[in-house]
Order: sequence, then C-alpha cells, then structure tokens
Amino acid sequence: MSLKILVVDDATFTRDLIKRTLRKQFPSVTVEEAVNGRKAQQMLEKVKFDMVLCDWEMPEMTGVELLDWCRKQPQYSKETLPFVMITSRGDKSHVVEAVQTGVTDYMGKPFSAEQLVNKVLSAAKKHNLDGKLKSGQRATVTPGGVASASLDILTGGAGKQRVTSSSKITPPPAAVVKTKDVKIPTLVRFAGKQFRCMVIHLSKQEVTLLIKSDDVIPTVLDQAVLDLEHEKQLNRLNYYVQSVATTEKKPDSAFLTVTLALIDQDHEKEAFLTALFDAV
Repeated sequence: MSLKILVVDDATFTRDLIKRTLRKQFPSVTVEEAVNGRKAQQMLEKVKFDMVLCDWEMPEMTGVELLDWCRKQPQYSKETLPFVMITSRGDKSHVVEAVQTGVTDYMGKPFSAEQLVNKVLSAAKKHNLDGKLKSGQRATVTPGGVASASLDILTGGAGKQRVTSSSKITPPPAAVVKTKDVKIPTLVRFAGKQFRCMVIHLSKQEVTLLIKSDDVIPTVLDQAVLDLEHEKQLNRLNYYVQSVATTEKKPDSAFLTVTLALIDQDHEKEAFLTALFDAV
C-alpha cells in the first residue's frame, strides 16, 4: 500500500510545486492537498495520512495550530506521524515554537527540489517509512529541479507537447498593473541564500530588484522570499522569479534587475502590500 502525503499551503503555486516534485521523485506515493489548516484537519479526520508537509501562515487555521491538533490525536502523535513545517518564517522563536509543539522537521522557503526530497526522506527515516518511500523512488532528482516543475505548473505541462496547429493564438489582453518607482533597501533569499538588494519598482503583485551580478544569478521560476517593512512591521513575502536582465548590454554587467511575481494568497499579506504601496 502506497504512502499518503498531505500537502497543506494556501498558495496554489507552492502546493503544485511540492506535488509535482514528490510525484516525479516518488511515483508510488499518493499526494493529496489542502488549502488551509482547517481543510487539512477535516481530511485528516476522514483519511489516515502517513506524512504532512505544511505551511505556517494560513487563513482559518495556521500550520502550528494544525500541528498542535495532530499531536493531541492518538493516530497522529509525534511517534506516529512525520510532520514537516515548510515556511518562510525561519526566525528562532518560530523554530522553537514548532519544535515544542512536536514538529518532526523544519524547512525554510525558498527551497530546492533536492532540499524538499531530502527533508521528506529524513522525516520518513525517523518513522521507519523510508524503505516504503524509496521503493518507487527515482534514482536522481529530475533535471531542472524546482524550475522544471514550476514551468510545468505555469504551462499546464504544455512544454512537453508539440504544437501541431498552425492557427494563430491571440493572447488575452494584459492586465494593467499600477507600479511605483521606489528605493527600498532590503534582503532577498533564493534557495536558502540571503542577499542584499534594492527594490526599485513596486506594485501589489510584482517587485523589481536591483542586485549585484556577482552575488547571485537567479533563474526564471526560482522561488524567492523578500523582506519588506512598513510601520515597523516586517513581512516575509513569497515570490517566484519572473524575469532577469542585466542593467548594461554587456556580459560583465555589474548589476541585474530581477522581477518577482507574488505567490502568497494570504489576505493579511495582501493588506500589508496595499498599505505599503499606498504609503510609498
């Protein structure tokens, strides 16, 4: 009987990214999803799951609230259910709270496909489920990693299909996005590495950063976590890389402009971005 893994995150992009990675790496595993902690709780009451991969910040019920509920159920005790928290909230106080509540492991956003697979294998090993998990595992992580899975998500797998029709396709009209020119020094993280940057364009859906080209060269569709502050409130926002360009038309350009598109579908973060946008 295959392992059942429940993926819990209010961001569709992140859920799909995790599901695609798991299904490619562990074809025999059954992967289900929940849009928030409350929905996950209802699913866990109806069906016995073998592992939970869960975001922290979600509407209705947070990840740590779901974790606390699980550990109070005999069938989902710490000894029985591997519970991995996947979140951009990596500060010490949140890690300590998760550990005290009974988390099995903790992974920060953004993450690579290799990091996700290793965390799942590690959590499974702690509960003697690794043999069952590895039974259908692919030899290596799929080439392209997270970016490859992300492309499938955004194109619906269209990248694997050959276009046979010669008919012209008219794209839908682009939505008008209000953007402001700003200068906001801050920090951005790509796959666990942190860099200083300058936000130079800001909208409620996208940001454009200026970063040194010798610091990092992010790839389109990579995950990113950006720190933004307003009225002494710091928020860590989840984005994906939409475009990367040099500031000069030469290969040794000192700086890059990186445009990020928002992943988060959290009402509190949307309200925060609206307040920040209106204030700048």
